[in-house]
Formats: sequence, structure tokens, C-alpha cells
Amino acid sequence: MIGRNIGLKKSSGERDSYDQLEAIMKLRNIVRTSKLDKKPHIKKYYRIRDLHQDIVNSMVKYYQDGKFEQKINADYVPEEHPDNTFTPISAHFDLDTREGSQAFFDMLIYKPAPNMNCITEEYIKNQRYRLPSRKEFLHSMLTSKLGLFTIEKTDSKEGYVYLKEVFTGDEYKIVDIALSGDINFKSVYIYTRIITHCHISFNTGLSLIFTKSDGFIEEYIQQQVTENGSYREFLMFTQLYNQYSRFPGNVKIITNQISELS
Repeated sequence: MIGRNIGLKKSSGERDSYDQLEAIMKLRNIVRTSKLDKKPHIKKYYRIRDLHQDIVNSMVKYYQDGKFEQKINADYVPEEHPDNTFTPISAHFDLDTREGSQAFFDMLIYKPAPNMNCITEEYIKNQRYRLPSRKEFLHSMLTSKLGLFTIEKTDSKEGYVYLKEVFTGDEYKIVDIALSGDINFKSVYIYTRIITHCHISFNTGLSLIFTKSDGFIEEYIQQQVTENGSYREFLMFTQLYNQYSRFPGNVKIITNQISELS
């Protein structure tokens, strides 16, 4: 369930009603999840998520051990817009918050811009893994899609969520057990990264939620319609994260899943 939390004072009756609804939704999700866990595609999804988490944990340690330095090629010229120059975008990542740590490591692990290196790229270049399954998954990570999506529909019985990217129109069917059980999905935009591996698509832990009634996001979409080029993903990443980090408690998602770091 997605609920708006804008700091308004609620009466005790309203709080009790909301708490009861939250408890009911959590109980329903537990029952629904137990049924989903028996399905073959969900078992496959769990195996892929475990592989993803293991690789991400390795990459975080790789960075913390001082083995990776992110670099920017300032001489890079985009082929589609040769007159454009790269302008660094600033963002403050508060590593004491879930969103801050996820955003920080997202920039290090994945490919943030065509002239910036990332850990996944370095793992592939250095042939970090010998197992074919891990090699293949690194390429799935490198070609993952970060975007702003509308939730077109959900399938709670199968755990699927159908997304459509706002700017490109690209459509995805992802496995998201918690979100597939949400009843108010049409009221929000979700900014997240999608990885597709072995015909299973899923979104990573970096998920910023904006309500469609939010004046910022509506104005942002209008401004971005005319924007193009290699850096749109990078610009969108920093701009949406900066806005979200200013108001981190504006939207709450009630789920029965634990968010993972990346």
C-alpha cells in the first residue's frame, strides 16, 4: 500500500484506522508470498536475486578496500550531440540513510554515464569470475535500465508488475512481490533500476517514489520531454535523487520485503 505522509497531524481515530489497514495489508502479503514462493518463476527470481546480492556485496567490499576509483573522461564528446560538453552534476549522498547509500553505490557499481567507469565494467575487464553464470550476470548488470516509470498494472497472483518508462515508452514486466500486491499503484511514479537476466526482470533496491500529484515531478517531466543525449540518465539520476533526499518521508510503501543495498 502506498500512502502519503506530509506531516499533517492525524486524529487518534485516523491513526488507529491507518495502523489497522497496514496490519491487514502485511498479513495479506505474508499469505500471498507463501503461495508465490512455490511458483517456479519466483524460485528462479530468488536465485537470481541471491546471485545479484552476493556480487553487489563483493563490489561494495572491493570499493571499501580501496581497489576502485571512479574517473571521468572530460574529453569525451557524445556522438549524437557533438556540440555538447559534459557538466559535472553535484549530489550529496548521506550514507547514513538507505536512499543515500543505495544511490552512492549505484553510481559506483553501474554505468552512470558513457565517459565514467564503474565497478561492473572493471570486473568484466579483469575477468573477476570464472563461472559462466556470474560472467553473464555482470553483463546483465552493465546493460540494466535506470528510469522513471509509471505502473501500468499488477498481477498479485503471479508477483508481476508492468512498468512503462515515461520518456522512452519502453515497457517491462518485472517480478516485485511486494509492489504487485499494492492497490494504489496508479497514483505514483517509481524511479528505479531494472536488471533482466535469464528472462527474469526485477528492480534493484534503489527505488524513489513520487506521487503523480507532486508538482515537482509533473514540472520535471514537462521540462525533460525535449531533453536528449547520453547524459539524460545521469542527469535524471542526480536531479531526482537530490529532490527525493530533501523530502525522504513524503511517500511510504508498506511491504513485507526487506530492501537490499543496490
